[in-house]
Amino acid sequence: MIRTHEYRYNKDNQNGNILWFILITIALFGALATMISRNSSSVNQSGNIEKARIAAAALLRHSKSIEHAVQKMILNGISESDLDFTAISANHDNPNCSTGKCEVFNVAGGGITYKSPAKIINNPSYNGNWLVSSQNLVYQQGCDALSSSCTELLLLAADIPKSVCLQVNAILKITNPNNDAPQQQEILDDEEFAGIYSSTVNSKFIGGTDIANESPELNGKSAGCLFEFGSGQGKYYFYHVILAR
Repeated sequence: MIRTHEYRYNKDNQNGNILWFILITIALFGALATMISRNSSSVNQSGNIEKARIAAAALLRHSKSIEHAVQKMILNGISESDLDFTAISANHDNPNCSTGKCEVFNVAGGGITYKSPAKIINNPSYNGNWLVSSQNLVYQQGCDALSSSCTELLLLAADIPKSVCLQVNAILKITNPNNDAPQQQEILDDEEFAGIYSSTVNSKFIGGTDIANESPELNGKSAGCLFEFGSGQGKYYFYHVILAR
């Protein structure tokens, strides 16, 4: 005969074991859920980086094709003052150009199809466009004097996503200090090139030697991405030298 106190002991012991197994199962499920969540987050992060890298590579390819088109046109006898980028915007319409031969985005001229950076990046939150500037200098690209005769013909895209900006530099092996783009105090983009080089010259060189203000990581780089800091600025800029002077 099983005594009452022995029966109660065995029953309590069995209940304790069951409770213990339930707690272990809950803990295992919790650990598994945490691991799945971390793996999912890691996969999402890797996917976002890869997406930004693809966009950055596409941006670099298209800007390089614009540079090649300009170089080809100049070799074919088109003056740089006749270069027409009117497909970008009406403000780029060059009055010196009267035929398709001097239009960069024309089969008779540069021979390339116009694509906005917004279309290339394919990011719904970005709607930026190109701008061709003649107000900025890139250090060690052409001459390095603070003169309108030394400013580069520069292809710019403002406000591009930071993730794309960082991947542009990663592809070009440009250092992103502190996981951010090189810092530049100022980029001038208030005059579109339409055949006449601007008399306004940015005194801050892209890639210059002023560590605090001139993005030295971009020294000698014909293309790259930077962060423009300062009052009312705070933009990520992609740039590409399409004609060094």
